Amino acid sequence: MMDDPEGKKILVIQTHGIETPRRTYSPLFYAMAAAAMEMDVTVWFTMDGTSQLKKGVAETIQLDTTSDVTLKTMLEQTQDAEVKLRVCQQSLALFDMTLEDVIDGVEILGATSIIDLALDADHTMYF
Repeated sequence: MMDDPEGKKILVIQTHGIETPRRTYSPLFYAMAAAAMEMDVTVWFTMDGTSQLKKGVAETIQLDTTSDVTLKTMLEQTQDAEVKLRVCQQSLALFDMTLEDVIDGVEILGATSIIDLALDADHTMYF
C-alpha cells in the first residue's frame, strides 16, 4: 500500500465507445493498474462511452483479433479489480438504453454526480 495519502482516488472519464474500439481498452487498463496500486478507482462512462455498457455489445468488440480478449473480458477484469463502474443517466438516452440494458455491476448516476466525483478525486484521467 502507498504511504502517501495523496493520489489515492482516481477518476477515469471514458467518452469513447464501441465505434472506436482501440479507445475503449486503455482507460480500463489504466483503471486496473491504479487498482493494483491499491487506489480507489472509478470509471465514469458518458457520451459515446455509454455504448460499451449495453448488454451483449462488449462481447463483439475485440482490440486484437489474435487474442480471445474482448471488451467484455476487460470490463469483467476491471470489476474484479474492484474498480467502480458508473454511467451517466442522461447518456443512456443517447443510446435508447434503460437500466435493464446496462451490464450488471454498473451504477447509474445523474449528470451532477460527475462534479462530486471530480471534486472528490485526487486525480482525473480523461479519455
